[in-house]
Amino acid sequence: MSLIAMIIIIGCIFGGIRFWKRKRILSIILLSPLLIVFTFFGYFVYQTSYHTTPDSLELSVHKENETYFVEGRWKESLDAYRFPSDFLVFYVPENEKVSNVKRNRVKDYKDMDWKFLRGEVRDWAGKESHPQLEPQIFDLHTDNQFKFTFFLPATVKPSDVKLYYAHTREEPMEALEFWFKNIELK
Repeated sequence: MSLIAMIIIIGCIFGGIRFWKRKRILSIILLSPLLIVFTFFGYFVYQTSYHTTPDSLELSVHKENETYFVEGRWKESLDAYRFPSDFLVFYVPENEKVSNVKRNRVKDYKDMDWKFLRGEVRDWAGKESHPQLEPQIFDLHTDNQFKFTFFLPATVKPSDVKLYYAHTREEPMEALEFWFKNIELK
């Protein structure tokens, strides 16, 4: 099958070049499969090589009463092979619990293997940051604009909490990849 396709493409190229001076419309029609192949190949290469970076994500934090509001916006487009869910990773002194984390979740989150995903994030986060503290991991739907809210325990100072946004990427036939962006609480 691929041999036949190659013969047809080579024939179209040869015919397009040969008829260029006499019949331009026929030449353009014959060269169009080559243009389509190059366009598809260029799009494929662009999508597989484009990756977002922590600098692509803008985050703003503000506090009202005891509730923290975090809003995020991607300055650039999201990568094509992003995972449907990103993660929030909290490190709280004395391993106290963060409460009332409200965020958009993936529609089919009940069907996902959260034990595996949290384990992957925990392993990756453990390499990157605070091994003495237990990470508290929450999923967050990956979207161009998002927001989430949470409460900190009353005994914890915001400056002592480490909060990371973990962006997840999964190319076909590849393992999950992460990058982390620190979110400073004030």
